[in-house]
Amino acid sequence: MYLINGELRDDITLKAALEELHPQLPRLLNTPIDSDTVIDAAARFILQLQAGRLDVRLDNDQQSGLVDFCQRSNLRSKLERELGVQPRSLRRIDYRQACFESWHPLGLVVHVTPGNAPLLAFCAVLESLLAGNINWLRPSSSDEGLTARLLAALVHCDTSGKLADFIAVLPVGTAQIAQLCTHADGVAAWGGEKALKAIRQQIPAGCRWIDWGHRISFAYLLPDAASPSTLDALVDEVCSLDQQACSSPQWLLVDSSDPAVLRDMGERLAEAFTRRASHWPALVPTDQEASEITTRTAMAKLEHCFGNQTGQVWAGPGWRVIWDHHQMLAPSPLFRTLLLKPVPQHLIAETLLPWRTVLQSCALICAPAETPGLVRTLVNAGVTRIAPCGLIHDGYPGEPHDGVYALSRFSRRLSVSLAPEVVSGRATLDALPSAPDTRHEPIMDKNAFTTQPINAAAQLYFRSGGSSGTPALAGFSYLDFQQQMRAAADGMFAAGLDPSTDRVMNLFYGGSLYGGFSSFTKVLEQMGVTHFPMGAPHHDDFSEIAQMIVDHRVTVLIGMPSTLHRLFFNEQSRLRAYAGIGKVFLGGEHPGQASLRLMESCGVSTIRSAIYGSVDAGPLGHACTATADGVFHLMCDTQHLEIVDIEHDVPVQANEIGRLLFTSRARQGQAVRRYDVGDTGRWIPGACPCGLDTPRFELLQRHGKLIRMGTEFISPMALQESVGMPVQLVLDHAPDGRERLEVLANLEADKVYEKLLSHEALANAVYAELITVEVHECAESEFTRNNHSGKIPLVIDNRK
Repeated sequence: MYLINGELRDDITLKAALEELHPQLPRLLNTPIDSDTVIDAAARFILQLQAGRLDVRLDNDQQSGLVDFCQRSNLRSKLERELGVQPRSLRRIDYRQACFESWHPLGLVVHVTPGNAPLLAFCAVLESLLAGNINWLRPSSSDEGLTARLLAALVHCDTSGKLADFIAVLPVGTAQIAQLCTHADGVAAWGGEKALKAIRQQIPAGCRWIDWGHRISFAYLLPDAASPSTLDALVDEVCSLDQQACSSPQWLLVDSSDPAVLRDMGERLAEAFTRRASHWPALVPTDQEASEITTRTAMAKLEHCFGNQTGQVWAGPGWRVIWDHHQMLAPSPLFRTLLLKPVPQHLIAETLLPWRTVLQSCALICAPAETPGLVRTLVNAGVTRIAPCGLIHDGYPGEPHDGVYALSRFSRRLSVSLAPEVVSGRATLDALPSAPDTRHEPIMDKNAFTTQPINAAAQLYFRSGGSSGTPALAGFSYLDFQQQMRAAADGMFAAGLDPSTDRVMNLFYGGSLYGGFSSFTKVLEQMGVTHFPMGAPHHDDFSEIAQMIVDHRVTVLIGMPSTLHRLFFNEQSRLRAYAGIGKVFLGGEHPGQASLRLMESCGVSTIRSAIYGSVDAGPLGHACTATADGVFHLMCDTQHLEIVDIEHDVPVQANEIGRLLFTSRARQGQAVRRYDVGDTGRWIPGACPCGLDTPRFELLQRHGKLIRMGTEFISPMALQESVGMPVQLVLDHAPDGRERLEVLANLEADKVYEKLLSHEALANAVYAELITVEVHECAESEFTRNNHSGKIPLVIDNRK
């Protein structure tokens, strides 16, 4: 049964199939399948399988195995362990060098699979799809269309419609394999030495040979650890798959040269086979296989009787233990035939030397204290996998197979080296990701974000607000945090931070679940920049910080505008004399004109709001060296942005001002879907002179219920309600550079001040000296009015 472009067909020849498939190759090679598309299709596939909606016959164990293999979490874990978090991102290997690397699909992979593992072909194709390849499968003659039907079902679970072109099943004879491989970039084949040799002779020169040959596994045992339950587990490993899997133990190697110990072990193994063998349905050997078993058993008995060889054979219904008291090894004839050998620890490397190239798994049976040393000895002897007895056939997502990662064999490692000036400020050479379709999803406001349950994947929590009552939290998995901080690192690089020369002091606030300090610590670590994690002080004494800057030749400061202004204001004479700070990168809003002039007078040449973001949604945009302050590039790796009308859920036109809605592409800990962060902005059209092709937007003022005051987002209405009468709020900067909130109210100033500080978020900002509050008794009739409408605005924001 053929599978061509998603359709099962019995009415086609190999020639016709190839005539249909070959012309598609250039297009498919130019647009590799995305791993997310594959993972999404696999997740839907197992739902269909569990619901019994697929036209395939699988026993319970086979179905369970497929469900486990196709789990979204397992496939993601496999991909991340084997190729990394963003394997196809063509990014700098170091921010100091214009050298880029990534994993890339191999191209067209032809799979030639055996008949002794019915689900292997499906799993092999799915693995190769994860790597982004085009896959043509030549199944075993005993497959009877099973794999074609499974892969067709997988294709039909793909809502993108792209997967069908990347899978073909072509059930041809061995002599026709060469026709499949004409344009192959890789051929993956399974089988014995003779079968693999016959296939390899048919592949073109330069085509990658991905062979999976027969392997030998065994158990190594220290006699004192041989409890009845352990020996039962070993027998189960032998019988469960009748030694047909590469992971099935063929030998039991015992840490002893004493014949009495080996004889006792053989007796105890025979008892374990008697107890356990009947629990596993036996595979009936062919006449040739049965003949091999009989010959090997008879020859062993003859050597014991007439060759003066120490040993013994124990046998029962369908099983046998053959003990030869020497270190010479040979493959087992299988079908529950366990070879018992004396191999003291000091002889392990010598005994296994002829078998190094075919060794796979070892079931290690020993005391805990002996384990580390034996593990080192066994891996040095050539073993590629060690497992507990009872779990030798099990594995974990992303585990190496036969000493290699499968996905790396299905991939190419690329390198690109460019002149530094060609890619200045650019961390990757990636194309822009496609936009997610969020048109029909509701807009998420602050309340919807904070009241949603935090996902179980969340491992890292930051304070997300909480202007009244219990502080709200934003949850991130560590993977979320790593990806978002990588995007922020790319943004800082584009904004002008140079790891090769800059020496950075981090003056963000930390502790109390604030995320700024730890976030930028991670960003600077990923950039490999020289870093002084000082942190902002909770008082107004900046003398120690200033001295550290001078003593350690700090050239760049990062922090909030209020903190940095107070530093320059308080220590301006020392910093002006030092004149070594060349760059100031800010989080949050831009400083006022007084702050700018002060910093410039101290020798600072670059002052930029480098990163725009929120605790809830993470880093959202970054500055660059070519645009005005307040204009940001969207962090497309991790965020999608819509700008919609202030009043309605419709996209703005051209450069109209609207609300900023962010959807996170990298967030397991919490859903961030069309999240209204409370800011307004507009698109900046045209190409950016810096060379980045990510969309740009200009950040404008807040809208709605919250305004940033002293790094906190605070509701003006909540402040008015705490006072209990009409107020007018005027925001500007005090002479010392800190933000200032002037409150006008027709009530005694002391009483108003006391009521204002009952608001937790404002009190936090005041106590942290991030904002000063001044109250003036004033009749409502004297409040400032709008010149055009005559209305009295609640907030007048004079911060520039």
